[in-house]
Amino acid sequence: MSSTTETTSFDPCSGCEIPCSKHACYPSEIAKEIDQGNMIGSVEKHRRHLCIGQSIPPSQWPKDINDLQGDYIAELSRVLKEKKDCIGYSIKLSSASVVTTTTTDDPSHTADWYVFPDQIKITNVNIKQIEQIIQTLFVDDQSVIKIKDKTKTIEEQLKENNNLPSFDDNIRCERLHGLWLLVCCHYQRDQRCGVIGPMIVDEIEKYVREADLIDKVHWLKVSHLGGHKFAGNVIVYPSGAWYGRVLTCHIPVLIDAYRSSSEDLKSKLKPLYRGHLDTTW
Repeated sequence: MSSTTETTSFDPCSGCEIPCSKHACYPSEIAKEIDQGNMIGSVEKHRRHLCIGQSIPPSQWPKDINDLQGDYIAELSRVLKEKKDCIGYSIKLSSASVVTTTTTDDPSHTADWYVFPDQIKITNVNIKQIEQIIQTLFVDDQSVIKIKDKTKTIEEQLKENNNLPSFDDNIRCERLHGLWLLVCCHYQRDQRCGVIGPMIVDEIEKYVREADLIDKVHWLKVSHLGGHKFAGNVIVYPSGAWYGRVLTCHIPVLIDAYRSSSEDLKSKLKPLYRGHLDTTW
């Protein structure tokens, strides 16, 4: 009589069985389309990430966010391009689906700005004020982090009690505290991110609730980040680390690694590492 023994395989990052029975698995037709090639170096160089928050569901984002109704992103892209040489470094621009706190009769021309790794939120920015905000933040270098101050690292500046930038009375600026996870959910750009991203966000919400981290861990559904073939794509701020091929079962270890600053836990995430925000001077 012969017998066969089935061997159980485990995910090297989460330790979950493959397939995982505790966390939601991606649809097979999506999972098979995920690129398993090398991800290191797949992040375009950038020193800041600007997320434009509006009450627009990810399902309504066009393939190119510059085509969003109201031309807010298109105008912002134009100003960033026009001032590129004065700014002196690359800025990643994304749309974010949020419940805005703006009070306006013209929501398509008003947005909340989330600036990383500065960890600040600028509320109620009208399309007519875009140029002023870009000038103050990025050209005049008046944010919490002074990119052009080469004497201090980003990490050192974040620990200091730097003053928030000041704007017109109707624009509010506040610090963002805790850990922030940005998840690509841009379906019309690529269905892999469009299907996987919301599943990752569901898992983040579930874990944050169960671990009682409501005030400590936050997330944004964002538009195309680049590298959708490596979905799920997640960026961690203020660290600026990019991860790809993220599964739902990776979320607990990802959050715990950056909440605790555990190098041991971060080392488990190395197979998912894509790259990093440019912090070199």
